[in-house]
Amino acid sequence: MWPIIDVEMPGSRHDTITDSQAAGGLAGPLARDPGLRAWYLRAAIGEVPRLLGSIDRNPYHATYGCFDRQFWHYRTAAFPSEMYQEGVLTLALLYARRLPGNVWFGERRLRDLALAGMRFSARSCHADGSCDDYYPFERALGAAVFSLQAAARACQVLAVDEAELTNWLVRRADWVARHDESGRLTNHHALAALGLWRVAEITGLDRFRQAARERIAHVLGWQSDEGWFEEYGGADPGYQTVTIDCLAQLRQATGDSSLDEPLARAVSFARLFLHPDGSYGGEYGSRGTYHFYPHGMELLACQHAAAADLADGFLQSLAQGTSAVFGDDRLYAHRLANLIEAYLDWSPSRPSPDATASIERYLSEAQILVRRSPERQTIISAARGGVFKHYATGRPAVSDAGLIVELSDGRTAVSQAHHRARHVDYHSGERSPVFSVSGLLTWVAHEAATPLKQAAFHVGMVLVGRWCRTLIRRLLQRRLITGRRDCPIRHTRRFEWLDPVDEGPTVRVIDTVELLDDRLQVRSLAIGPDHQTVYVAVSGVYQPSALLPWLDLKDHVEPLNRHRRVVVMREI
Repeated sequence: MWPIIDVEMPGSRHDTITDSQAAGGLAGPLARDPGLRAWYLRAAIGEVPRLLGSIDRNPYHATYGCFDRQFWHYRTAAFPSEMYQEGVLTLALLYARRLPGNVWFGERRLRDLALAGMRFSARSCHADGSCDDYYPFERALGAAVFSLQAAARACQVLAVDEAELTNWLVRRADWVARHDESGRLTNHHALAALGLWRVAEITGLDRFRQAARERIAHVLGWQSDEGWFEEYGGADPGYQTVTIDCLAQLRQATGDSSLDEPLARAVSFARLFLHPDGSYGGEYGSRGTYHFYPHGMELLACQHAAAADLADGFLQSLAQGTSAVFGDDRLYAHRLANLIEAYLDWSPSRPSPDATASIERYLSEAQILVRRSPERQTIISAARGGVFKHYATGRPAVSDAGLIVELSDGRTAVSQAHHRARHVDYHSGERSPVFSVSGLLTWVAHEAATPLKQAAFHVGMVLVGRWCRTLIRRLLQRRLITGRRDCPIRHTRRFEWLDPVDEGPTVRVIDTVELLDDRLQVRSLAIGPDHQTVYVAVSGVYQPSALLPWLDLKDHVEPLNRHRRVVVMREI
């Protein structure tokens, strides 16, 4: 057990958010469990040796300060990814903050390495301040803003006043202020606003404050009336927490009370997707992510019951081992600093939780149905063809990421592609509600890089692609993420609740598969628990539901080929 120190930490800021009742109300403060707070540090500090092993610590190397081990150590990458450089903030916080179990507090070498990381970013970026992530001359907004806000905050934590770093922050901020990206990824623009504001605080330059305000307006313009922020055409609860985190920090930094109402709606939406076991998010989101950034929830927890519920649920999931594990080399460092700042800004009190134990809510814009009783919870995404999660007290969770069909010619098609134009039929009510969604399957192909393809792509970027980065990005997005090619197979999924929701309903799931082209012959048919068929960097991470068995529908293949239609019924 880490020692628990229940004191007001330096820099604690949880009391700076003004009251807003829309995200759960303020019905009287309750004490939170201080024992749970330590799990933030347990999750973060356990990864610090790995972080220190990822950075080039040799000051005689040209790559001194690089966190991308694939580049500086293994030499399997031809350029460094700037996304890894957000590790500088974790090092800065460990150096500057006295924390339980933090044996690195005041360790001069950590300060040196954090500064080396920022200096490497300044040396390795493009002349205009932009940077790359996945391929050369990408000039990726995502990597630019993740690393910008981390570096700017690290400079503040370390009280750095160094011309080289200030000039680099200005170049990066100027580039971010002038550039957009194809596709609507609201979390990137929220990160841009936060980074720009931090640079304005460091430099005192009003142009960055104005640019930050413009990005905030941009972000708020992409918020649905239902509270969610757009991520590739839909609602993704995982990335929702990244945007909430940025806006909560901006609310604290700017004192702008106009952020209170959007934050309240955003947190209320996010609260719908906290599962009974403390896990959060999943395949039903537009990007299918399990992200959870807790710092923003802690900044809001003393005023908003929904934010406190989310933070406490996340801490309980860490304690119980039910949270998603971002364990690969690219993802593990993403939220280490966020966990440490959540600990620092932990709120010892919270409003009373919402007394409503049962809800039935269909979010028509997001096309997500949430039904919750004291004993059960079901979340269904119509936009993703009926992908769902179901939880019942005392029973294993059920996770269904949709249907996969393999044809005799080797092609595959899925039901889970995000598409809000499917036919949805919803009959609500206390008894026997019915929810169904119908649409065509989508062709998919899982591609891997080859030496020839990779070489041709990189040469193309060096010779031509550097001049048309937005076009290249748009083409890649269409190929890997947003593109849809309809398959002549119709899938209809129907949900029937057999008992009133307050009594803990039994759910019947009926899948109907129809072949609309006489030439099609099916080789295999299955339903998987956690597969993701489009590219999302943070998909495919581990959580306990990942080990649920696939449902092999081999016994239905021959009837489907013969009758061109088959019905599969399950009761959960």
